[in-house]
Amino acid sequence: MSRFLFDNMSYKFVALGVALVLWFSLLGRRDSTIMKDYQLEVLLAPEMELAIPTPEFVRVEVMGPRVALKKLGQLPGVFTVDLTSASPGRKKVRLSAEGVALPLGARVMNIEPKEFVTEIRPQQNKASKAK
Repeated sequence: MSRFLFDNMSYKFVALGVALVLWFSLLGRRDSTIMKDYQLEVLLAPEMELAIPTPEFVRVEVMGPRVALKKLGQLPGVFTVDLTSASPGRKKVRLSAEGVALPLGARVMNIEPKEFVTEIRPQQNKASKAK
């Protein structure tokens, strides 16, 4: 047993050194932060429409490893809000991190605006608009 422990000792020290260097480099790594503008996309039921316009863009602050933030630039810049099951009327919509597709390791720190007010109504018939 002791022979197994002491065989190839130089290789074991080198492996331990490499492992320690990797561990300290990952431990000392700091996350970066970026701000990205996303186009706001509101999903509605087919027979509904918005009576009050929504903000066009949402600014999102994202924190994470540099590699993940680099991948973020390659992802589509769309912030999705699902109101397909919402009933007609005035709504205060609170924006959450679920509306953004993020790479692994990235997380949302802040969203601006945090909420907006809109009104959902049944679609106006095109024939009645022409009158």
